Amino acid sequence: MTANVVIMLSVALVSGVAGLWLLLRLRSRATPQSRYAHGMVGVMAMALGIILTIFGIAQWSWNSTP
Repeated sequence: MTANVVIMLSVALVSGVAGLWLLLRLRSRATPQSRYAHGMVGVMAMALGIILTIFGIAQWSWNSTP
């Protein structure tokens, strides 16, 4: 596994965890505006984590020898 793949998967993990944390904060007693913002940013962070994971695994598989 190259350093590029490790960095990409690390950023994906951080983004996914941050997105999950933001989505879990939707249960708090916050204002509707902050709930909307947490939901929007949380979904985008989770999407970034998923996309980076897909591309990181693909890049890792391209570099492996059959």
